[in-house]
Amino acid sequence: MGVMTFRTHSLRLATEAVCARDGVDVAGLPASELLELSGHVARLRRDADVLMAEVAAEIRRRSETADAGMGFATRQGFRSAGELVAQTTGGSFAEARRLMVAGGLLADAESAVCGDDVGQGDDAAQSGVGGMQGGGVSAGGVSGVVERSPMARFRSDLAAAVREGRIGIDAAALFADAIGTLSDRAVVLDGEASIDTERTRSLFAKALNKAEGLPLHKVRKLAWQAQAFADPRGWEEREEHQHEARALTVRDDTDGMVTLTARLTPLAAAPVRAVLDAGVRWALKARRDNPDSDTRTPWQMRADILTDLCRHALDCTEATSGVKTTVVIRMTRTDLESGLGVGEIDGLPQPVSVGALRRAAADAEIIPAVLGGVSEVLDWGRSRRLFTPTQRLALVERDGGCAWCNAPPSWCEAHHIDWWERDTGPTDLGNAVLMCARCHHRIHRDGWDIDIQNQVVHFIPPPSVDPTRTPHIGGRQRYDLAA
Repeated sequence: MGVMTFRTHSLRLATEAVCARDGVDVAGLPASELLELSGHVARLRRDADVLMAEVAAEIRRRSETADAGMGFATRQGFRSAGELVAQTTGGSFAEARRLMVAGGLLADAESAVCGDDVGQGDDAAQSGVGGMQGGGVSAGGVSGVVERSPMARFRSDLAAAVREGRIGIDAAALFADAIGTLSDRAVVLDGEASIDTERTRSLFAKALNKAEGLPLHKVRKLAWQAQAFADPRGWEEREEHQHEARALTVRDDTDGMVTLTARLTPLAAAPVRAVLDAGVRWALKARRDNPDSDTRTPWQMRADILTDLCRHALDCTEATSGVKTTVVIRMTRTDLESGLGVGEIDGLPQPVSVGALRRAAADAEIIPAVLGGVSEVLDWGRSRRLFTPTQRLALVERDGGCAWCNAPPSWCEAHHIDWWERDTGPTDLGNAVLMCARCHHRIHRDGWDIDIQNQVVHFIPPPSVDPTRTPHIGGRQRYDLAA
């Protein structure tokens, strides 16, 4: 680890903005001022995290540097640097690790900018976490002049995003872990690199641009997608390891309840999630007209669905619940034919290798959606009131789930943008959007408009929310790296 300059200017500015509200009655703030204060406090928290990450990384560096057989953390009475950092912050070991990972990333990026890696390629950036091996290349053969590798440039962009407050340290750690996983495979085989580092940098840069303002689970999905698209073969090997790690345990608790814990591969979990989600959606829809008819929570509904399925398995002559659902897998025709690449399963955040998808497509209960092939007519005009199953598949392809919150497709329904009755809106894809019930009702209640341009969903806020009515991109274009 090289240079690590402790700078507090950004933290001071954020602190001043927050302290300017000292003594204010938060409960009495207008909505605009409450949102502004929320932004200032969030920025203060992110800036403080950056400084803590720098300190945590230095604690780790000193702890890994043995002095008379003892590192820094050991001399302070701790088993590891993570334990020291966790006690200092009052947080978890996982949080301490993320702080150390992000701090190492910041130090590596600063070292590169300050010239610590001149003449050493990317090796200088390997002292932290998340470096892509492969090194810089001398420009024009001039000794001491190094052209930074694509992934070294991305690490600098990632560090800048953290310092500027565009993403937090947790998101940075996700990206660092993803590119760190790729580093072991970025080797030269028979004179050819196993991973195209320039394409990889472009994928991760696109994911980083989309990550700003997203919650952590959405950022994790973007990092997974970038990793899978950059190294499909490595992703398929990852799935093989996941398959070996599958497990289910049944434990009797002290209160008499029974706890089931399952670890499944994404592909194996797809039908499980599809059935549970469809059952919950069916139950919630059934009680919509009579809320008192079913007082169960969604968690209780899932438990009942699972037990009902197992009861049915004991006697298959009994009638089922009547809930019908399917699993849709998606891949390009090129990848289908070559067997190399990654696709997706509706409702799952992780990409899945085309090899696994091809094997799954043989199942009669799974619908393979191959992009680029011949499809039937999707627009029905005013001849039909309800959207067809084929149109719904096309909407899932375009929107990815709820176009507003990205809820799984099984939670969503196809809705007319221009209403069928009031606006005589056609039952066409250009007048359709996939949304969960909650977001659909909120959009209409709050006065948002929806516009489809070039197969991209745009949500237009009412003047009360944004006087300029600047459109917000929704659907896959907001949440999906492959959009």
